[in-house]
Amino acid sequence: MESLINNIYLHQTKNTLQIVKSPSYILLLCIMVTLYSCGSTTHENAKQSATETQPTPISFWLGTYTSKPDEGFHLINFYPESHTFDSVLIQSDINNPSFVISNQKRDLVFAVQEEGGEKGGSVSSFRFDQAANTLKKLSTSSTKGSGPCYITLSPDEKYIFAGNYGSGDLAVLPIQDDGMLGEAIQTISHSGSSINQDRQTSPHVHSLVFHPNGKQLFVSDLGTDKVYVYDFDPSREQPLSTSDPRHFSVKAGSGPRHLIFNHTGDKIYLIHEMTSEVGLYDYNLDEKKVTFLDSYALTPQGFNGEKGAAEIRISKDGQYLYASNRGDSNEIIVFRINEQTGTLEKIQAITSGGLTPRNFALSPDENFVFVGNQNSDVILAYERNPQSGIIKKTNAELAIHRPVYFFMLGK
Repeated sequence: MESLINNIYLHQTKNTLQIVKSPSYILLLCIMVTLYSCGSTTHENAKQSATETQPTPISFWLGTYTSKPDEGFHLINFYPESHTFDSVLIQSDINNPSFVISNQKRDLVFAVQEEGGEKGGSVSSFRFDQAANTLKKLSTSSTKGSGPCYITLSPDEKYIFAGNYGSGDLAVLPIQDDGMLGEAIQTISHSGSSINQDRQTSPHVHSLVFHPNGKQLFVSDLGTDKVYVYDFDPSREQPLSTSDPRHFSVKAGSGPRHLIFNHTGDKIYLIHEMTSEVGLYDYNLDEKKVTFLDSYALTPQGFNGEKGAAEIRISKDGQYLYASNRGDSNEIIVFRINEQTGTLEKIQAITSGGLTPRNFALSPDENFVFVGNQNSDVILAYERNPQSGIIKKTNAELAIHRPVYFFMLGK
């Protein structure tokens, strides 16, 4: 290009600058300009293509227990192509945000502060800017009890229901249009105990799950070996009322923890934490009658170690159920669900890759399972075969202090 320019002759006449060129150089100049233009276009197309093919991560909120001010809950990205995690946001200066959820629009985030003592626990709301990956704290409201460990949104997303494990009660918090939380408009206390003198001398609310019809709230109480049922009516000043019957009981000493319904809502799968089982119950909605059908051990026959079942999930197609088992097992258990009867068949038990798999979740596309090992401070990724339900550990790991709960973003 430099030699070409050097061969352009300049001739100046009065006030005019004329460029005199030989025909061969005019042709060469045209070729060079064309090639340069094509190169620029190719470069721009490459940049555009790279942008369009940028891998889309799987994102989720991760609740944790904290021990210092710079810890908190995280927004995590997982990149399926490279099997890598990235913590892209951490909300610190919040104590023990062990349970974190979001609304359907994903622009509001709610996190418990699992605390006891005189002050008790609380729930905080945040505005989430998805484009900038930023959070703005909006409000904090008391749960009117100690040790809140579970929150859930009402189907209309106008209320947060908080379960206080320590004090054995629950609170209903209204959500204002701007995302601010109001003071509790209703509290309900449980009473009673069960046979385990170490853990069941008083009520311990452990989860609050809506029936698929959105009209009943099922509340598991580990301390009383009961699952309480409340009717939900958002038109009432206090939206929860005692259903009839008020509760159903599980085998003494089982310790009901988390539960999940099948898609039609006529089967309940309940974690029996203290006996490391999945309990299967039939639910007749017309008669509001719950009947125990069977229980399925997460541990092998003859197991004598410490038990501690935790989380339970069902695949979207309703064919597979997953449960985590802590204690001395530290495993994820996979069951195949019989489509006609709802009964379970154990098909896999695989190590959780650490200690105390308190929680796990299936990715929105259900090609991965993410596991959080609370006592070894790590989360891991497993590949999932959608046809067989079987999962396989990958090399993806991320060190996170005391991971407790996954809330997946996306559909």
